[in-house]
Amino acid sequence: MFSMEYRLGASRVDENGLLRCSGMVDLMQDCSGFQLDTEQVLNAYFAEHGLGMYLASRQVDIHRMPAYGEQLTLKTWIFACNRFYGSRNTLILDQRGELCVASWCTGVFVELATARGTRVPQSLLDQVRLEPAFEMTYLPHKLTPPDASAPWEQLAVRTVDRSMIDRYHHVNNARYFDLGEEALPADYAFDRVRISYKTPAKHGEQICPRRLVTEEGCWVVLCDNVGGTYAQLFYERL
Repeated sequence: MFSMEYRLGASRVDENGLLRCSGMVDLMQDCSGFQLDTEQVLNAYFAEHGLGMYLASRQVDIHRMPAYGEQLTLKTWIFACNRFYGSRNTLILDQRGELCVASWCTGVFVELATARGTRVPQSLLDQVRLEPAFEMTYLPHKLTPPDASAPWEQLAVRTVDRSMIDRYHHVNNARYFDLGEEALPADYAFDRVRISYKTPAKHGEQICPRRLVTEEGCWVVLCDNVGGTYAQLFYERL
């Protein structure tokens, strides 16, 4: 298990002084990245073969959003791994050790030059540290939005700007949470978000959001301008 301490500052809170959903994901991916840095054998193999890991899905269960100034502890670990992808938990705890946010995500191994999925040797994975999965509700990582016959709302088109791009030269996974929240109805309440990442969006491309509110929750699908999908999000109550 890898742990990281963080005092919540102004850069990651919303207008109410609470941790933003995208700021929460920023923190979790920072913690996860630092944990991966400790897997020295895996990192050496990635560097030698031009490989990396792309996030494929994430589920976030929000028990309480921390407020400005709170001292937080993030904990993360890998609980499953095969030759194609790995799964991890990441938690955010408050100063009393009480759970604020629980998350699990999957990441796929890719060739960075082609962005295509790839396999890694089992002998390499045998050296990755695994720990038991956190006790939470694990919902399917694949999302199936209602079909096009449903009354989807088409929302304003967004163009990907440089501030959204990460070191892999496409939109950082946390920025999709910004785009998703912007597409929600005003004051829409949720405490669970599930996201499935499809095709990475790149600088200058157009993102065409569409929204569907159902009894179960709110769907937001971020599409390109020719019918493809960048990401699917589903917001619901625990």
